[in-house]
Amino acid sequence: MSSKQLCLAFFLFSIVCLSQTKDSLSPEIQKIKINENLSYSFKKPKTWDMFRYIPRDIAALGKFTVQKENLKWDALAVGSTLAIIPFDQKITNEADVLGGKIGLWNEDAHYKKVAGLLTIVPQNLPSAVYYIGNGGTTLLLSGMFWGIGKIGKDDYRALNTSNELVEALFSVGVVDQTIKRVTGRESPNQATVSNGAWNPFPSFHAFQSHTPNYDAMPSGHMATYIATVTIIATNYPEIKWIKPVGYSVASVLAFNMVSGKVHWTSDYPVAIFMGYVMGKTIANRRIIRDDKNIDLGKKKTTFRTNYSFNRYNNINVAGAAITF
Repeated sequence: MSSKQLCLAFFLFSIVCLSQTKDSLSPEIQKIKINENLSYSFKKPKTWDMFRYIPRDIAALGKFTVQKENLKWDALAVGSTLAIIPFDQKITNEADVLGGKIGLWNEDAHYKKVAGLLTIVPQNLPSAVYYIGNGGTTLLLSGMFWGIGKIGKDDYRALNTSNELVEALFSVGVVDQTIKRVTGRESPNQATVSNGAWNPFPSFHAFQSHTPNYDAMPSGHMATYIATVTIIATNYPEIKWIKPVGYSVASVLAFNMVSGKVHWTSDYPVAIFMGYVMGKTIANRRIIRDDKNIDLGKKKTTFRTNYSFNRYNNINVAGAAITF
C-alpha cells in the first residue's frame, strides 16, 4: 500500500466520521439526516448481498441502455467513441509529447520489489496515478468504510457503502471483460496499425497469453474508478467536494493512461457511461429516501413545466423543464 493511498484513506475516514449524523439507531434500519428536507435510511447489510446482486447489476445496465428515455445517453457514449477513434493516434502522440514536457508522465509504471516479489508500492508518478483506477484502491476504500461502520455502534450507511464497492468491482469487471473480449482492440503500446487494430472475439488462450493485443476497449480502470466515486458520492451527498474532486481526478487518470500508451482516448466514453450507471444502480438499491418536499398524502403528483425556445447554429431548439 502506498503512502498516497494511506493519506487518501485517512482523509476520507476523517471527513466521513465527522459528517455522520444518525437520527435513529435500531437493529433493523438507520435514518441519516442529509439536510433539512431529505433523509436517507439504510437497512443492516448482509455480506452475501455484494455477490448476489451482481447478475441484477448487469441486467440493470442492459435495461438502462434500451429504455427510450436513456437512448440519448447511449448515443452520447457510442457517438463520442466513434467520433474520437479516427483521431486516437494523433491524440496519443500529442499526449506522449506533452507528458514528456511536463516530466515523468510518459514514463512506464514501475512498482517496488520486496524480496524479489513485485508489490503495489509505486516508484514514480505514472505508477501512483495508474493505481488509482486499480481494483486495489476500490478494495482499500471498501475496507476503510467497513472500519468506519464497525467503530462504536454499527453504521449501516458506511457498511452498505463498503459492500457496494466490492459489488461494483465484480459487476463492472464482468461487463468490462466481456466487452474487451468482444472488441479485441490493441492497446497503444502494442498497436500494429494507426489507431490500433481490432481483432474481435479472440480465443481464450490468445487473450490470456497476449492480453495487451486485445484489451484496450473499454478502459476497466476508468469504469472501476467512476463507479467507485459515484457510489461514495451517492451515499454521502452532503459532502459536496466528493463529486468535483473525484471526477476531476478521473481526467488526470485518463491523461496518465493515454500518455503512457495504456489506453486510447476513445476507450473512455463507454467506460465512463458503464461505471456511472452501474455505480448509481448499486448505491440507489440500498438507499431509502425520505424527501419532505414530496407530499405523499396527495394522490396526484404535482409538477410545473417550463418551456424554452432558442436558436443555435441556425437551428430552432425547443426545451422543456419539468420540476416535481
